[in-house]
Amino acid sequence: MTYLRSALIGLLAMCTALAGAVAVAPEAAAAPAFTPKISVYLADGVTPVGNTQLHPGDVVVVKGRGFDPNANTSGLPVPVPPGVPHGTFIAFGPFAKNWRPSQDAPEEARPTNRSNVKWAISDAALAQVPDVPFDMRRTVRGRAVTLHRNGTFTAPITLSTPEDIPADGRWGIYTYGGANAINAAQEIYVPINYSTAPGANTPKPAERNLIWKYSPDFYQTVVGTTQGAVSGKEGAGVDEKTGALSFELVSNTVKGSSGDLRYRGTVVVNTRFNLFEIALVDPVIRVRGGKAVLSMKTSTTDMNGTDVLRRVNIADLTLSRADLARLSRGEDVAGVRAAFRSGITPTSLALLSTGPASPVTLRF
Repeated sequence: MTYLRSALIGLLAMCTALAGAVAVAPEAAAAPAFTPKISVYLADGVTPVGNTQLHPGDVVVVKGRGFDPNANTSGLPVPVPPGVPHGTFIAFGPFAKNWRPSQDAPEEARPTNRSNVKWAISDAALAQVPDVPFDMRRTVRGRAVTLHRNGTFTAPITLSTPEDIPADGRWGIYTYGGANAINAAQEIYVPINYSTAPGANTPKPAERNLIWKYSPDFYQTVVGTTQGAVSGKEGAGVDEKTGALSFELVSNTVKGSSGDLRYRGTVVVNTRFNLFEIALVDPVIRVRGGKAVLSMKTSTTDMNGTDVLRRVNIADLTLSRADLARLSRGEDVAGVRAAFRSGITPTSLALLSTGPASPVTLRF
């Protein structure tokens, strides 16, 4: 299994390195009929955003016109094949003053929360994105808004604060060529009056009741080696500094040596370009006779994320009598020893579960 895990990491690293090494040619000048412009509105899609103070969780609606649906045919070879129009990204973030891809600004100059980036792409181009052997079409479709033949699109964007904010960062809505396509005409910036302070629509942080790094190198393997991401929602969180996953407690029925601890939350794990995308959802710790098993709903394949889930036993937990007594009283237990079970699915998760499991912390 160690060999298989290394092979998986090697494959993903090779794919991302190959894609990153492809030269990007500047896009030819857009046809005169297409002059890209955007307007930004509040959530009603009618009221101009103007200087309205916005906060995390607020929604703006970006309306574009003059975006050539047949442009941007060069860029990364995945997920959109060479020669197929790559579309346009619509993003919110504190981009650096020098942010434009056409002026060789690095990707780090465009910090954003990737899951909130929209992708304006024509239906014809989307249909040409491969769905085998990796379902890249699903990946693009999950972020896509239709770029119509007349060059218009409508993209709702949920505002959120990325981890890294450049010293000269300017909050705003930005558009630029999708998947490393270079098209200076589509590089547009509209300032947004944004505060990182919580507002009326800011989601409340989920309680961190079940805390688990999964394995010592789980997070770094995903975000480092595969250039992917680990994100939490609906009761789950991810500590980007420590790599720890967390889930919110729903119920505790442990009495004596039996009962269940049930949690809510969804963690999505994906490589760059979503060559693999798997989910870890709604953990349950089942205690019977002093033995405990931690299970989660996981993806049924390596590429279907939360589309289809099934519950899988992930790890055996070792609980002492003192631990059980504390759980019965609803008191915190830290450093619970865990050991991965065999038969974990899907395959990519199994390959990330071949070494030691990290200890589990339970809080109330």
